[in-house]
Amino acid sequence: MTSSDITTVPVDRPATGIDPKALLRGVLRRWPSLVAVALAAFVLADGGTDFPAILTGAALVYLGAAVLGRRSAAWPLFLGAVALIGVGKVAVVAFGVPVEITVVMVALGAAGAVYGLARTPAGRAMLVGPSAVAMLGFGAVAVAAVTVTPVPAGVIVGLGLLGHAAWDYVHFRRNTVVARSLAEFCGVLDTLLGVAVIVLAVSGALS
Repeated sequence: MTSSDITTVPVDRPATGIDPKALLRGVLRRWPSLVAVALAAFVLADGGTDFPAILTGAALVYLGAAVLGRRSAAWPLFLGAVALIGVGKVAVVAFGVPVEITVVMVALGAAGAVYGLARTPAGRAMLVGPSAVAMLGFGAVAVAAVTVTPVPAGVIVGLGLLGHAAWDYVHFRRNTVVARSLAEFCGVLDTLLGVAVIVLAVSGALS
């Protein structure tokens, strides 16, 4: 047999280029993270943002979704928390009303925790219980942050945000209590804000 008698069979090789459509689909699947990065940039550019209220609002969203027993309620609850923070800021800036929105949100969270534990069916108690405890715990951290001077307050609330980012990660992996997109969004937002607030506090930018 000579070399001319051998038939060459083409071998399929994997494409080495980047598929733009596949890349775009991958980016779009991470839309919660992209929105979180954009919101974190906006929040950090707003020097008057109440970081303890953000921490409290995040815990309140989880508690509300657990009590309602609907993961899809997480996004409307998040928008409600944002609106509540906005109302608190407007009350202070526009009307001079001394409203500590963090304390108001902690009070709402405590009431929600009591109601949820008292009225939740036994089948959902395993979801409401941890969320209620987390609400009280993160709320206590937020209240502590508003009672001290700016530098330690920044460290306290920053650590609280990082702690809530870990809470987000657990729920993202388990895909429970809140919509997974909300857990991803909140985890990225909490991490970015937590790190940024601690760095600003330590550097003296919050003093």
